[in-house]
Amino acid sequence: MTRRASVALIVMAFVAGTAADRAPARAPIVLGGYRVLAGDFHIHSSTWSDGSLTPFGLVLEAERQRLDVIAITGHNEVVDGKAGRWFAERIGGPIVLTGQEIVTHWHHVIAVGIDRVVDWRLPVDDEIDDVVAIAAHAVASFSPGFDDAAVERLDGAEICHPIIYDHPDAQAELEAFAARGSLAAIGSSDFHGFGRMGICRTFVFARDASAAAVLDALRAHRTVVYGLGGKAYGDPALIALAATRPELRESATTDAPVGWLDWISRVCGIAGLAGLLTPKNNSRSLFG
Repeated sequence: MTRRASVALIVMAFVAGTAADRAPARAPIVLGGYRVLAGDFHIHSSTWSDGSLTPFGLVLEAERQRLDVIAITGHNEVVDGKAGRWFAERIGGPIVLTGQEIVTHWHHVIAVGIDRVVDWRLPVDDEIDDVVAIAAHAVASFSPGFDDAAVERLDGAEICHPIIYDHPDAQAELEAFAARGSLAAIGSSDFHGFGRMGICRTFVFARDASAAAVLDALRAHRTVVYGLGGKAYGDPALIALAATRPELRESATTDAPVGWLDWISRVCGIAGLAGLLTPKNNSRSLFG
């Protein structure tokens, strides 16, 4: 294979991969006067937060997984979220909320819709005083830092998290924490690049498809989440509304399909890279 052919194949891989990443537009879902948005509010990138995708890759993956809104939640930083939001706004992608996973030895809190770093050294009550705050994976080992006063000031708690699929006691522990207060039911993937973004997702009943409307809905606890065995959590009236659209429950557990453009991208990328790495090609300049 000549170097020119190798480069052409790699270019084809980029073009096909980019096209495949852009999911087709979907008709909006409206129930009870609310716009129903699929969200994932706990996602990490490769830049500062131990993930494997860049903030830009997270936005494209969110589209592939049929997510309408995501929060990019760096470990005690917000740079990743700002970069993802900037990119999403320019490509017409999903709503991106700038967030932070406030990480301490005693608790983890997801703060969403923020533009500044929340000081993790503050008492938990002060951390969550003026942000939309969600208790992250609050199983027994992550919940001792929340006293009753702190729980009352939280907006939500993760009731569905991938940990429930690996640890048999995790679901009961998440439910026990949520029962301590009046909290929005939240499903999050805690995505770092493995598993699937949106495997635990939150259906938000918002006034419209805007960041402000999503944050208002979280504060008002207008959410529905499907957990193990399709069990529904959230506002009972909204659960009844969501039941009229079975595709919501199905989308909470179904992978996005891999189409022919994906396969073209992968095959061309591998073939092009193999061509570039041959001894004959390495002896010439890139476009020689």
